[in-house]
Amino acid sequence: MDIDEEMKKMEDEIKAEKQKNKNKKTTSSTYSPSVEKKKTNPLLEFLIGFVMLGGGIYWVLNSFVVSFSWGSIWSSFGMSPALSTGLMLIPLFVGIGLAFFMEKKALPGAVIALGVLIILITLLTSVRFRPLSASLWQYIVMFSMIAAGTGLLAKSLFKKSE
Repeated sequence: MDIDEEMKKMEDEIKAEKQKNKNKKTTSSTYSPSVEKKKTNPLLEFLIGFVMLGGGIYWVLNSFVVSFSWGSIWSSFGMSPALSTGLMLIPLFVGIGLAFFMEKKALPGAVIALGVLIILITLLTSVRFRPLSASLWQYIVMFSMIAAGTGLLAKSLFKKSE
């Protein structure tokens, strides 16, 4: 057997193999989700998720009215709210005075921190949230937008690239 015959035999085998593979591809024309993967655009998923999350949060935050009832924590202790606004500033002013009077700054710093903490607690306890009237359907859509947007953002940010 010479080399030309061997080459011809190998070419025939390669052609037969190609024809066999071609026939396999044409016979399996039915859809199989495990074989074909849908191509997704991660940037588009991120942008849609960002818009949905932002829109949902904006919609939820706009469905509440915020009001203040100043000094409500002090009225529960039997003091009038007008008195409490002045009382909560006394530790702050004493701490500022001590900071200029004393050479060591530990005690004045603690008194100033206590005064600021009292002011923050008074402000936070005086905030009242009142929901606007909305239907259950609106609340479902609001929180669904937030959940779907969060899911799309997480998928686009934490998905491993192929």
